This record gives sequence, C-alpha cells and structure tokens, in this order.
Amino acid sequence: MNSDSWIGKFYQFGEAVLFLLYVNFLWIVFSCIGLILFGLGPSTVAMFTVFRKWVMGEQGYHIGKLFWQTYRKEFLRANGITWITGLFGLMLLTNLQYFSLSDPIWNLIVKGVFLFFAFLFFIMVVYLFPLYVHYQNSFQQYFKNAFLIAIYQPLRTIYALAALFTLYYLLATFPIFIFLFGGSLTSMVVMYITYVTFVKIEYKQKRIEEQLEEESKTKKREWSYE
Repeated sequence: MNSDSWIGKFYQFGEAVLFLLYVNFLWIVFSCIGLILFGLGPSTVAMFTVFRKWVMGEQGYHIGKLFWQTYRKEFLRANGITWITGLFGLMLLTNLQYFSLSDPIWNLIVKGVFLFFAFLFFIMVVYLFPLYVHYQNSFQQYFKNAFLIAIYQPLRTIYALAALFTLYYLLATFPIFIFLFGGSLTSMVVMYITYVTFVKIEYKQKRIEEQLEEESKTKKREWSYE
C-alpha cells in the first residue's frame, strides 16, 4: 500500500495505535501476573525493550514472545533496580511530606533541598530504564550514568521533561487514555528521546577517541623524525 496516500497514512496510524494498545495490555497483564509488587519492574523493562527495538528500526520480531522472554530473563534484576529506585523515591516523598522544623526559615530551606533532590531523582529515573535495556552494566553504573547524562545533557533532558509534561496534560485531559496506552505511550516517547541522546553521546565519544588516536599517531611520527 502506498504510504504517501492518505489511506496509507491512516493505515500506518491505525497500526501504531494497535501497537501501543497491545504493548500497554501486555504491560498491565504481566504487572498483574507479578502481583504488581514483583511484576511492575520486569514488565516495564520488557516494555522498554520492545520500544528499543522499534526505535532502532528492527523488524520481524514477535512482540508477545519478546515481551515474555525479557520479562522472564530480567525478572530478578529488573525487580532489584525497581525496588532500589522505589525505596529511594519513597524516602524522598516521606521526607517531603512529614519532615518539618520548628523554625519556619530553616524548614523552608530544608524543604527546598528535598525538592531539589526530588527533581534530580526524577530526571535520573527518566534515563534509568532506557539505559538498563540499552547497555549491560552494574546497578551502580546505571544510576551513575543516568544521573550524569541527565546533568550533562541539559537540552535533551529539558526536551524529555517537556514531552513528559505534555503527555501528562494529555492523559489528565483524557483519563481513558491512561488505561488504553498511558504506560506504552510514555515509555515509547521516553525511549525515543533517550535513544537519540545515547546515539549522540556515542558519536561524540567516538570522535574524541578518533582525535586522540590521530594525535597519538602524529606524536609517534614526530618522534620517529627526531
């Protein structure tokens, strides 16, 4: 079918909607299979894995099979990183809600510090799951790299935050979308933005390595002339 025609574009749009609906359905079902508490982490990792392949342009894979294989394979590690993230987030939220000082000025300062750390935590989490499905690292490296990318790629981070707030407005305006493809649409957008960020970082690192290698070769030639 000609994708340039309006019928072709409508067909592609329908495929995209069905894709989002199906992945969101799998995410909910597999989260429930793990009783939410133990299913949300591996289900989210499986969802990001599906969208990583989509972003990278890979085709010919069975979505349901890939989802199940990733869910089963990453069950323990995904739960580990999710629980660590959740507990730290719960600590921040608890301190924001219940921690208070008698001095109003100091109380305001401390609340501001907690809010600042909560913001840093949030932007770190934006990169955490995409990093998890894209690279093989230790838990410590995932958290460290997520934080560093969020800080040292401010424009990309702002771009991601703007997209997330736009999605939040859309889902708040039409709550039915939350159940239909709230999780899948959010993870697809996040995976797309973060993947582009990873590619840019890898390209810059490659350029730096090439420059260093070229400088090293130049120095060797200079030494050989001497």
